[in-house]
This record gives sequence, C-alpha cells and structure tokens, in this order.
Amino acid sequence: MSILSLHNVSKSFGKTEIIRGVNLDIQAGERHAIIGPNGAGKSTLFHLISGKYQLSSGRITFRDQEIQNRPPYEIVRLGLARSFQVTNIFPRLSVFENVRCGMLWKQGLGYSFRHLLGSQTELNARAMRLLEEINLDDRADFPAGELAYAQQRALELGVAIASGADLIMLDEPVAGMSLSEAEAAVSLIRKITEGKTLVIVEHDMNIVFDIADRISVLVYGEIIASDSPQAIRANPKVQEAYLGEAALEDAGGNDA
Repeated sequence: MSILSLHNVSKSFGKTEIIRGVNLDIQAGERHAIIGPNGAGKSTLFHLISGKYQLSSGRITFRDQEIQNRPPYEIVRLGLARSFQVTNIFPRLSVFENVRCGMLWKQGLGYSFRHLLGSQTELNARAMRLLEEINLDDRADFPAGELAYAQQRALELGVAIASGADLIMLDEPVAGMSLSEAEAAVSLIRKITEGKTLVIVEHDMNIVFDIADRISVLVYGEIIASDSPQAIRANPKVQEAYLGEAALEDAGGNDA
C-alpha cells in the first residue's frame, strides 16, 4: 500500500526544468533510497515533497491527501518529516529542548502559552527516552550547537522522530562523517526508523545497497529505474547513466 505517491511531478526555475514528470510510489513501511549523480534533482525532489518548493505541475499525495504546495508545517503535522543536507537544529537550545520542541504539537501543546513545560512530566520523560534511543541522553543539557557533527546529525534525526512522523526523509544523513561515524549512523537509522517508512538520499552506494528495500534512480530530473537493489545493480540503463558496472559490483557485490 502506497503511503506517498508522486504523479507526473515537475519543477522549473525560469526556463530550466529540474524535475521532469516524476512518477513514484513509496510503500508503507519500506526503506526507499533515491540515488543519482550530482545535479540530478534529488534535493529538489525532497523540497517539493516537504513543501519547501512549490510544484510547477503534478500532484503529491500522502496517505491519499494531496500535499503539493502546502506549507512545510502542515505536512509535518500530517506525519511526514525530513532532515536536510545541512544540519538544521536550534543551536542555542539544549539537546533536550530540541527534542522536546519536536514533540509539542503532537502532544497538543503547540502555540500554547498556558503550559509550563517543566511541569509536563510525561512529555519530559518521553523526550529523555528518545535521547536514550539516539545515544544523546548524556548530552541532554548541552547546547545543541556544541555537539560534534555526527551527534548533531543524530539529534536532527531525533527531532524528526519526535514529531511523531510515520514517514522520515533523510537527505545525505552520513555526508561528512568518518567511516566509523557513518557505520554508527546507519545502525541508528535502522533502529530509530523501525516500523516507519524511510526515504533516503545517499551517495555512498555501500550504505544504499545495505539499507534499502527498493531504490529509485534519478537522472536529469527523471526516474529511469525503480526496483530492488539486486535489480538496480544489474540494470544496464543504471550502469550506463550513473554508477558504472564496476561500482555496482563493488556495492554489495558479495550478496547471494
């Protein structure tokens, strides 16, 4: 069953067409990777889905509701949250406060000036439990801007989860990390998104083939293939347009 569907989605900036008639179905509960060369339009596609950009044409449905051109806050409230290539947190707030802020609307406390958050015992307990899940409970009182880069990325994931979203979109979540940091991040992503739908843009093909149930390949604003990792690895069009045969063999080439 599709939780997110793109119907002939296009986006132009002036006369330059960036996204060209994309059709894509994301199944509920799957881990779906979107790959493609630099400039293919992957981040633009994320911006269209999450409401940062308006479509030039087409439709986007989330749980059978049309969400194209809605403001981002409305889309988040429907249950779709995302991260960005550049870390997007409140650097002056504590790690704990960042996560708690992400929970407010889901708990019915959005825009409420009548509640003292310190007295919200269950809310605060939930925030601490989430910090434990993302391994930041020992940094709860730290200003978020003072965290190490990999920890900031983990916090951003935590804020997305805190919103109560059932569909999480991650834009290059391990970019700029060391190998060990990336491995820890992938392990965290697996754990924290269990039971949810994940859509991920990532350049590291080993991570993509390891984590994804299905992969879509975006080239020059068009989806040229959408299939299982094994089928994508063997697809001649994908080999020619993006990865190259050797790269595909190297990425998870030891799979049975």
